[in-house]
Amino acid sequence: MDDDHVRLVLLHMARLDRGALMRSLAILVAALSIGVANADDSTAPAGIAQQPDYLIAKQGNADVWAIDVDAHLASMPPKDRSGFIDSPKRIQQLLSHLLLRRGLANEAREHGLDKDPVVQRELLQAAEVVLMRHQLDYVREHTDVPDLEQLAKEKYLADRDTYKTGETVTVAHILLDTTKRTDAEAKALLLQWKADIAAGKATIEDLAKANSDDPGVSSNNGLYENYDPNKFVPEFAVAVHNLVQPGDLSDPVKTEFGYHLIQLRSRTPGKPYTWDEIKDQMVANERDKFQRKVQADHIDRLKSLPVEASEESVAPLRERYGKVEMAPAPAVPAAIDGK
Repeated sequence: MDDDHVRLVLLHMARLDRGALMRSLAILVAALSIGVANADDSTAPAGIAQQPDYLIAKQGNADVWAIDVDAHLASMPPKDRSGFIDSPKRIQQLLSHLLLRRGLANEAREHGLDKDPVVQRELLQAAEVVLMRHQLDYVREHTDVPDLEQLAKEKYLADRDTYKTGETVTVAHILLDTTKRTDAEAKALLLQWKADIAAGKATIEDLAKANSDDPGVSSNNGLYENYDPNKFVPEFAVAVHNLVQPGDLSDPVKTEFGYHLIQLRSRTPGKPYTWDEIKDQMVANERDKFQRKVQADHIDRLKSLPVEASEESVAPLRERYGKVEMAPAPAVPAAIDGK
């Protein structure tokens, strides 16, 4: 997106109410998604800033630039950035947050709040948090890491059964959207179809093809093959876990999408990885553990340095913000006369 295009969109956005603003931000989201998704995933946070900067959005006295998004994503692991930015909803929420934050900050500057010594020290402390994170990243990345392949292989050989692929399942399901019917109606239909399938009067594929509200039913007839059960929504995953034998049918299961009838078709256990299949991952894990240990040791070294502070300088802190008023002790009740 070139600067002229951005300016034209922003001129249009300036005339919109908040709801329309969010719709227009969606137009900008696509361009932003492409730019960040194409960035090198291994780029260090500082490297993001080498990408071209441009104005993304403006609202009132606030503006948001691409480098503002870069700064927000800098605290996120590089491998997670493209996944985050791939969601238009998350980008809209992020831009709204950045615009509001900058607008309020600009108002604070207009009122001179940034001149207050305590506020200035708060800003410094916020900057120190960011610098601390980047310094630890620097320590991590500028450490000589030894060859860890042999260590990783020894761990693999010592416990091969731990390193295997996850279980996969093949299931068929029917989804009934409860925006089109009541919960009771959805459950009654699914229970009737469950009985029909169990009696051999129908198959779940035929019923799914004719009735399911799953958008994918036209291409898969409700069948999900060789699927990682952990990727199902939680309620669906629990129901699949409770199905033992191929052909078993669930009771109606409610999720955020509606009610489901689920049939287990097959369950394939995980198989052990060969060393060649898992070597890169295990070496990377050992490298990460080594670098984390280096970071922890660096922190411990700094914490072990002698602290120079006298009792005379620390003691006044206890009264700097006012004395603590101690509540009076409750009165001891008088002895009760037994008469």
